[in-house]
Order: sequence, then C-alpha cells, then structure tokens
Amino acid sequence: MSEDKPEGEATQAQAEAKTEGGTNRRRTFVIAALGALGLALAAAGVWFGLPRVKASRDAKRSGAALFRCLFGEPPTAGETPDERLRRILLTAVSLPDPERLSTTGPGWPGRCAAHAEALADAERRRGRAAFAPPPDLAARVIEKARDMYTRSDLPLPSLWSMADPDGGPKEVPLPPAPASPADLDAPNLAERIGFGDHSADVVPGRTLRLVFRGDRGGPPTTCSFPAGLDAASCVPLAPRARLPRPHLWPAADDEGPALVADRSSARSTFYRADTGQAFGEPYHVVGGFSTAKEVVGVVEMELGKRGEEFALWLDRNEGTRRLDRVRIEPPPRVRFSSVFVLGDALAWIEPRAGKPHLLLRRLGAVKGPTGPIEDAGALPHDAVHLAACRAPKSLVILARDGGSVWMTRREERGGSPLVRADELPRPAGAVVVSEIVTCDDDAAQATLVLRRGDGASAIHEVRRTWCKKDTCKPIVLALDELFRGRDPMSRPAPPSNGESPVLAASFGDRLLVVWRTPDAGVRARIATPTTITTAPDVVVYDEASQDVNGAGRLHAMRLFPRGDAAILLLHAVSGIKAIRIGADGTVRPIQGAPG
Repeated sequence: MSEDKPEGEATQAQAEAKTEGGTNRRRTFVIAALGALGLALAAAGVWFGLPRVKASRDAKRSGAALFRCLFGEPPTAGETPDERLRRILLTAVSLPDPERLSTTGPGWPGRCAAHAEALADAERRRGRAAFAPPPDLAARVIEKARDMYTRSDLPLPSLWSMADPDGGPKEVPLPPAPASPADLDAPNLAERIGFGDHSADVVPGRTLRLVFRGDRGGPPTTCSFPAGLDAASCVPLAPRARLPRPHLWPAADDEGPALVADRSSARSTFYRADTGQAFGEPYHVVGGFSTAKEVVGVVEMELGKRGEEFALWLDRNEGTRRLDRVRIEPPPRVRFSSVFVLGDALAWIEPRAGKPHLLLRRLGAVKGPTGPIEDAGALPHDAVHLAACRAPKSLVILARDGGSVWMTRREERGGSPLVRADELPRPAGAVVVSEIVTCDDDAAQATLVLRRGDGASAIHEVRRTWCKKDTCKPIVLALDELFRGRDPMSRPAPPSNGESPVLAASFGDRLLVVWRTPDAGVRARIATPTTITTAPDVVVYDEASQDVNGAGRLHAMRLFPRGDAAILLLHAVSGIKAIRIGADGTVRPIQGAPG
C-alpha cells in the first residue's frame, strides 16, 4: 500500500524543477551568445587584422627593397646615410646613358621610385601614412647628396633604419658603387708651407722633388718622393738656402742632392738644400746639376767689366771638396743666355751650314774634360723652347715651337736623330694652360691643355705628342667628349683666379686627365686615347664631405707624373694635400714624414 505525499511538497518540487530548467536554458543561451560573440570577434580580427599584418610585412619588405635600391649594402660602423648618399652620387654622375643619374628610371635614384611607392602604400594600409616617403624622393635624394649640409625634410634616419642585415631582396639592383675619395680628413703633406711659390724638378726623372716657400713665418720646405711616389719626406731648407723665392734645379740622377737658386735675384748662386753649401758665387751661373755621391756641377759664365762674355767654366765639387774646374772648349757660338743646362747635358741651338742645329754635350760627374759635341739635327728656326726628361737609360730632349715638337733620345753610345710631329691647327684664341713632359726608355710625351674662352663658356682640349725613336704622333682630345651623355655635375668648373680646373699628363700610352667640378669633387680619367671617352671616372678628392666651414675647398691644383704614378697637389683652405694617383686608378693621400 502506497503512501501519498502532501500537496505542499509536490508543489515545491515542481517549482524547483521549473527553476532548474530555466537556469539551464539561460546558461545555454549565455554560452551560445558568448560563443557567437567570440566567433564574431574572431571574424572581425581576421577581417580587420590580417590586412594590417600583411601591410606590416609589405612595409618591411618594401622598406628593405628601398634601402637596398637607395643605399646598397647594410651600413658600416660609424657611417651616416648622407655620407653614403654623397659617395654614391660621386660615382653616379659619371655614368653614361641609360644608367646616368636621374629622378626617374632606369638610372639611380629614379629607379627607386617604385619601391618608395610600395612602401608608401603599405604604410597607408597599416595606418602610418605620415611616415610614407615623399613622392619626389629621388629629387630630394640628389639635392641632399649634392650638398650634404643643406636643410632637408627628407626622412633619412627612418629610411636608414630599414636596412635588412641580410642585404634585402636580392632581385633589387644595387646603386652605383660608392666612391672612396680623399677628403678633408686626408693628412696635409707638410704644415706651414705656401702653395703660391713652389718649384719642381725641371728635368723629371723617376723621383719627385718639390720646394715650397714658407708660410706664416715658417721656413721654406723641400719634399722628396722616391720612385713609385709611395711616400714623402719633407724637411726645412738649410738656413743659408732659405731664399725669398727658392727655385729647384734638376738633378742629373735621382740620388743627387737637391739644389735651389733665388728666382728674385739677378745672380743665380746655387745652394744645397740640405746643407746650405753655396756654388758659383764669383760668376754668373748658367745652370747646374747634381749626381750621386754628392757631386754638384755648376756651369758658370765668366764676364768682363763691361759684361763681355769671356768663357764658360764647369765647376765640379764632391761634398765640400772641389774635384776640378775646367773651361768648356770650344764654347758655343751663341750668346750664353741661349745655353741651357738640362740635367748633366749642355744644350744650345747653333747655325751650321746655314741652318740652326740642336747641339748637346754631356758634362759628366767625374773629374776630366767634358764630352764631345753631339749634333742632334737641324731645326727650322732657333726660336724654340727646350725641355728634357730623364728615363732610366737615356736623356730625352724636346724642342717645341708654337705648333711642332722635335724629339731626340741621347744614350751613352750616341743618340737618335730628331723626329718631328706637327700639331693640328689650334683654335683661334686658344691658350696653353699647362704642359707636362714625361718619358721612359721607349717613348716620350708632351701633353698640353688648351683653353678657349673664360668663365662658364670655357672649352678645354687636351693635346698630346707621343714620340718614339723614329716617329712622333699627335692626338687631340676635346674634353666635351668625356662628358657626352653624362650628368652636367661631372663637367669641369669654370676657371677662376687664373687657375685651370683641368690638368693632363701621360703614363706611357695612357692619358691622365684631372679636373675639378663645382659639386662632384676632383675627378680623373685614365685610359688610352681611343678608350678614354668611355672609361669610368676616378673620384680623387671630395671638397664637400665633412666640410661645414669651407676648410676643404680648393684654391689650386698641380700635377706631377713620374713613372706609373702621379702626385696631385691640392691647395685647400686647410693646407697642402698630396694625392697619389696610380696608373691603375688607385688613389691614396701621402703624408710628409720628417726627412
């Protein structure tokens, strides 16, 4: 028999069951709602977040590509972005079409515009449009690289920070290789010397000697470069040899002591640069030379009371000991003012059989008579300029008039006959701004730079006469051919203060042309005449980098080739710098060490 529950208890049980069911339904609803919200949030995250993530990846990739396109390899320690851009620009301005410097492709930095646009788009998609590169990025890069110290809102630090340590996308072409010129940090050759009055070997050999006047109260200085021009030793002149305007006389070989004379005096007493020993005091000195073992020879003119020319004497000394003093017989049959001492050779032009002939005799460094007179051959007239150059085994004599060159090579067992080369007619109004003679045992070269006009309209031309023993060949190079299809920044600066912005010399069959530009540094081109118009530029010196006060700006340049190298002297506001330019295109500053 069953027992029925009371009515109140049944009602309470039903209520509890109903409440529990409602709670379960609400819990299920809340869970379902939270799940739906989570799904919605997840969907929203996917919908809105993935594009930003993709934009961030795109920005990183585009930034690395833009860095590689603008700057090239990752930064090195201590390097700044404006320095890198400057050095790339120095190379880029000399590239020919179609790689030449440009604000639009395919040249640098114009070809980087596509990567800048991709970066700008990615930055907009990630909500950082303010960081986007400017649309005229390439033009601003060129402006900044042209003048590192100009004010610019170019975001260089941000662009510099985009470097990829791995080098960035390899499919992006690198910019032109950065140049590595000397600049303001290059050491000075010597302190307290002036560039205005200087002198070099009149008869160049394998070595180089220079003498500078003192500056700001300093004594005159001599600097010597051994064969190869890889080093220099600079010492003050001996007290007695400190002349107002010292002029360096040539040695007969590279081991001889340096001799100086005073260009401001009517007399030409010679002094040894190292000891101050004087030579030729009682007589008017025609010329002199020095050889190894401290032998100094001086050719003196004996004058009468009324200035009559009595005789020529050769006075030879070894150190402080006189070797001998001999009369030069027979004397030249011309005025002694027309007799030249070129190394250890006496040279003059004398009539023979009704025609002027070039005559020579070797003076010699040992005790005894001078050598015999050698007749090198006939010249059309005697109004020619004589120059000489010493090769290892021979002495080259060159005679030049306005448009022709004659050359003879003199060796121990005689010499070659005179050979002649005639220049092409010179343009009207052209003036010679530099002439440099070089030689080796195979050939000799006389290299001239001509200029027509002044200022920005000046036109330069390089002319070279290349002579071997039996033939001479002239060439003409219009400098405009070097810059055809290249950026105007690579062109020479206008002449100013009487100084030429263009110099030229020869290394054997190769030409060396050096020129100063207004904004792209001092540049050089080294190649044969047939290939020089397409050869790359060598950037020698940068006036603008690291130079906020103009201390690196140049006043003048001088070029001294010897063998397979040349010394380019630069007179900057900060001092005299000597830059060695190798025939292989290498550039290195030379510091003057104490002798």
